[in-house]
Amino acid sequence: MHSASPLVLHDGYARGFMLVLLSAFCYGLQPLFAQYAYAGGADPVGLLLVRFVFAASILLLFLRLRGMRLPRGRLAGQNLLVGVGYGFAALGYYSASRSTSVSLAVILMFSFPAFVTALSIAYLGERTSPLKLLSLVLALGGVLLATGLSFQGEMSGVLWALFSALSYGSAIVYGTHSIRHEQPLASAAMVLLGCALTFALAALFFGATPPSGAPAWWATLGLALFATILPVAAFLAGSPHIGSSSASTLSTLEPVVAVTIAVLLIGEHISAGMLGGGLMVVAAAIILSRQGGTLPEPSLIPLPVPEEPDDRL
Repeated sequence: MHSASPLVLHDGYARGFMLVLLSAFCYGLQPLFAQYAYAGGADPVGLLLVRFVFAASILLLFLRLRGMRLPRGRLAGQNLLVGVGYGFAALGYYSASRSTSVSLAVILMFSFPAFVTALSIAYLGERTSPLKLLSLVLALGGVLLATGLSFQGEMSGVLWALFSALSYGSAIVYGTHSIRHEQPLASAAMVLLGCALTFALAALFFGATPPSGAPAWWATLGLALFATILPVAAFLAGSPHIGSSSASTLSTLEPVVAVTIAVLLIGEHISAGMLGGGLMVVAAAIILSRQGGTLPEPSLIPLPVPEEPDDRL
């Protein structure tokens, strides 16, 4: 058995690099699609219900055509539970972006790696280090700076965004430390089903307003295809070739894309405090990702990825 040549490995890394970069960019498009859906009268529950029903249906159809089986038994239940956690995170993020600025919601939600690290240290016995402590301080300082050290006037949006980060961090800790994924794409389908079921129940008990009008429905379909299915596929295809550390670092492109869209296309104003706080939060995420932790794509279903590039090309 011979090793792959350096040229093949380089090509594999470059392909994986571009796929993970594409994944982060596509996730950053979420605010743009959401704005058109909201303009059509949708509320967060209605929009996310349609998004995840579309996305889960498309992925399930793909798996059926490929002859791939869904997880069963305990693993299926675990994946559905992760989907519930991710659904709560999505609800917090989308509710925050309606209650406060998209830019602030993105910055606060992106503090989730700090929650992952704190939960892992507190409950899983993960060893701490000066760099991890520095990243936690940076993340906390970035959140305080981005909110202007005051929650007045934007309390609901800030709390929704922090709820999103905490929910996503909890889902990641559970998904990466308690579940052994046999087939990541099939697990992804179950997680999306969990999201869809979460919002179906929310709509049943609390009501939901779906998009209305062709532009809003096209935007919602775009959200399901180009900001859910495509980045899921790109991340799962690319991350094994570059490792989780590099993949997590590249994922920091997402908030940059989202904030750029909010400023240039939605017309939001970003203050110096928000910019500085955002940079601190992103810096904290990069430090944590380079420490070898399993911090997946911020808006991706939490699935573990290999720590080292895969040379079986």
